[in-house]
Amino acid sequence: MLISQAALLAITPVIFAFTIGNENLVITRLNIMILWIFQVGYLIYYMHKPTRELSAILKSFRENTPLAAPPESKKEIFGIQIGKELKRITDSISSLRLQKEKEYQLYHKCIENALTGLLAIDESGKILASNKAFPSILGKDKIESLENLNGLKEGLGDFISSVNAETRKMITVVNNGEILKIHLSISVFRQDGRIIRILAIHDISNEIAIQQVETMQRFVRMMSHEILNSVTPINLLAAGLIMKHRESYSGREKRDTEGLNSNETLDVLDAIKKRSRGLVAFIESFKKTYNIPEPVLQETNIDDIFKQISYLFREQLNLQGIRLEIRLDKNIQRVLADRKLLEQVLINLVLNSCEALKPVDSPVINLSAYSSNGRKLIEIHDNGHGMDTATLEKLALPFFTTREKGTGSGLFFSRQVMRLHNGDLKILSEKDYGTTVRLMF
Repeated sequence: MLISQAALLAITPVIFAFTIGNENLVITRLNIMILWIFQVGYLIYYMHKPTRELSAILKSFRENTPLAAPPESKKEIFGIQIGKELKRITDSISSLRLQKEKEYQLYHKCIENALTGLLAIDESGKILASNKAFPSILGKDKIESLENLNGLKEGLGDFISSVNAETRKMITVVNNGEILKIHLSISVFRQDGRIIRILAIHDISNEIAIQQVETMQRFVRMMSHEILNSVTPINLLAAGLIMKHRESYSGREKRDTEGLNSNETLDVLDAIKKRSRGLVAFIESFKKTYNIPEPVLQETNIDDIFKQISYLFREQLNLQGIRLEIRLDKNIQRVLADRKLLEQVLINLVLNSCEALKPVDSPVINLSAYSSNGRKLIEIHDNGHGMDTATLEKLALPFFTTREKGTGSGLFFSRQVMRLHNGDLKILSEKDYGTTVRLMF
């Protein structure tokens, strides 16, 4: 096509030259001239067509719009099918762009649906991006700035701003009266001359609690073994000495080497025996507290349990002037649980509430059951003075208690029972606003 156009363009001036000497061919000369001008214009248009198509493709790149694919044709320029080659190139680029878009969507979905919270901030503290897990873990609808993190834990936002190298740290956060154990990881890199920090947070409260239970169980087994191994021989030795002493000094009163008469010696030995037996009984009871058998799960009527609790505490509640309010959602009548263990948990928690309500006017305990987000929940709430942040953080420690004569074992036992039920126990408390313990099944 290009060769024939060039040939015509070359022949046209020759024909025009032949008509110059003949005055009768004026109109013919004019037509030839117009034809020649048209041929030149068409050739220029034809030669610039690939440039226009390539320009449209480059414009698509610049404006990030769908590629303008040229129509495939058999037209050639110097033996090259320009339209066909441009179409092949645009198809390859479109396929590559589509592949990259799919990869981006995959990465975005992975990050957005990850259980780990992710947050990107620049050196000024401006939040560049975050996934939905980040505010969700911290119990927030949205994290707008690092100041929000300072509100969760004093100095947290300032600490993050000061980090200049990869850092990992475990922190305790109290949000809306709930204790959270958070593993915080910070990565730092440069992009376009500015410092970018990537925060990754993961709620490890359950993992820490499970590890504490397992550690305590090992500790209790070890201590029980060692104490029982020492106390049992003392108990047997004391019993043997009492028997021999009574046989040797029956009905008489003599002095021993320590200046004690036989009756006093018997009393001392008897005290040793009783104390050692008491210590053995205590250790056995202690072992039972921290080595709970696997629960026997069955459909348990919540209303029956609540009534049982009200009967058990009737006298104590009357003596303290505590009003017990029971609220049961009609849509949640039963829960899959070991009734005996669940009752013991509720007894422990109601006892704690009674203790917390001693200095309170118009004390109230609320027992309620309802469902939320597909889970069944039982709550024990009191209108006591509540706990401050420092006290809440210590509740995660084994044996910690706020009661003067408490041991801290009741709460530990309750947490262990709930985990054996594949559930969870959460404590929400705020100073001067009472305490809520939530059992989640």
